[in-house]
Amino acid sequence: MFKMKNLFVLLMIGSLNIVLFSNHASAQKNEPFTTYTFSALAMSTVNTVEATTVNGDLKVIGDAVLQTAVEMFVSGNSPAIRNKKWSDAEIKQELDKTFDIEVKVVGEKILIAAKQKPNVKNASFNITFKITVPKQMNTDLETTNGSVQISNLTGSQKLKTVNGSLKIENTSGKITGNTVNGSITVTNSNDDINLSTVNGSISETGCSGNINLKTVNGKVNRR
Repeated sequence: MFKMKNLFVLLMIGSLNIVLFSNHASAQKNEPFTTYTFSALAMSTVNTVEATTVNGDLKVIGDAVLQTAVEMFVSGNSPAIRNKKWSDAEIKQELDKTFDIEVKVVGEKILIAAKQKPNVKNASFNITFKITVPKQMNTDLETTNGSVQISNLTGSQKLKTVNGSLKIENTSGKITGNTVNGSITVTNSNDDINLSTVNGSISETGCSGNINLKTVNGKVNRR
């Protein structure tokens, strides 16, 4: 992952804060490139997270938080890109050239998206989002090449990917998830669970309620 570290910038737009960290370059893991935070006031009408990306993961965590945080991670899509020394300006220029990125509150939703521009065939970077929200939250999450993970949530949850895994932990409500090429793990979750994959196994542990698990080429393990 690329991170921005040495230079600290805080932008305040209404109830949205954008935190940028910059280190001029090297590939780093597990630290966000950009963090967006929303105050409790800004989130007072929000009940749904709607997030999309193309080549990257989506992770939503429920927590007892006063501020909602959206962390955006940027990683190179090849060894050559990951090993290159990138400056702040170069990273930003490449992102602006290849992606339309939005993080905003609209009515009852927080909309998070990294969409590849129509004229771009192969972007240099992949974009992953990690989102921390109040526990009572619905989600609608979709990526193409990447995993989707949720934990500690209550509400209606929709998870979708094509090439990637699904992971659900400590979540209750109506949970719907599907992938084509990937495994599914669901743990300590309950109520109404419908999960499917075409090529992959499904593992269920400690769940209760109306549970429907389906795979075409794989095994279903329930404990």
